[in-house]
Amino acid sequence: MNTRFLESFLLVVELGSFRAAAERLHVTQAAISNRIASLEEELNARVFDRGPGELRLTPVGLRLISYGERMLELQQDMLQLGKTDQNLLGSVRIGAIESVVHTWLVDFMQHLQSSYPGIELQLSSESTDRLHRSLRDGDVDIALQTDQMIGEGIVSKACLPMTMGWVGAANAPVELDNNLPLILRQPTITLSRGSQPYLVLKDLYRRADMPLGKVHCVSSIAAIVRLVRCGFGNAMMPLPPVREEIESGELRIIASEHPLPLQALVVSYLENRASDAIRFVAELACQEADRYMRSMQAPFAPI
Repeated sequence: MNTRFLESFLLVVELGSFRAAAERLHVTQAAISNRIASLEEELNARVFDRGPGELRLTPVGLRLISYGERMLELQQDMLQLGKTDQNLLGSVRIGAIESVVHTWLVDFMQHLQSSYPGIELQLSSESTDRLHRSLRDGDVDIALQTDQMIGEGIVSKACLPMTMGWVGAANAPVELDNNLPLILRQPTITLSRGSQPYLVLKDLYRRADMPLGKVHCVSSIAAIVRLVRCGFGNAMMPLPPVREEIESGELRIIASEHPLPLQALVVSYLENRASDAIRFVAELACQEADRYMRSMQAPFAPI
């Protein structure tokens, strides 16, 4: 429904005549008549009884007053919402784990910079443990990491998780597939100590009743990809960050007979230090993380 028709209707009700409404809106009386006629056509009912020198509301017109006022108020609220987002100002320091940096974060930051120029972004890439400290110490405003943070004033929102798996070089022997003891006897590359992939790897050694083998802990996914490609070992890691390398045949997934846990993603910030811009970016980040994971298909997303 055209809100100009409602605006004209309410003004006629307020001022008592088509002529007065036309003068207020700086249009012709014929234009007001046409708007009211169009409104009545949409409603399939008359809103005014027009008599000689008299203008009376019909029962439909009486009921329309409250509906029209509410619709115009909602329109103003929606317009103001857009203005509020556009006028968001301030610095937002984002700390993120590597798997986020190598998937959706860069595109997300580009969107924020173009759509909300008043928000100044700063990025640091750290492990989850360090991000917890950085958030509590005030060195970052938003932490994109893997664990629910517990504490007074901490806001944490869980997003859709990533799949984890074994990744090997393109020529990794097929004998490794579905053979966990054989995989664990090979050198393994994973993310930093304390990370979810590292903890999953330790648990796999425990379940296989084997001592922890030769494990390279590397904080950079780009470095892990290069090490795997060059034959330094197989990697236990989240799969979405290396989707392009797997789909191009540069790396391959080594099948596992043991179901592997998912890598969680949690967006956290401190409520008592959060500006409107920080809250806004945190909410958008979780939405973008979920959108990205919904766009993935197996094996890069849970089945």
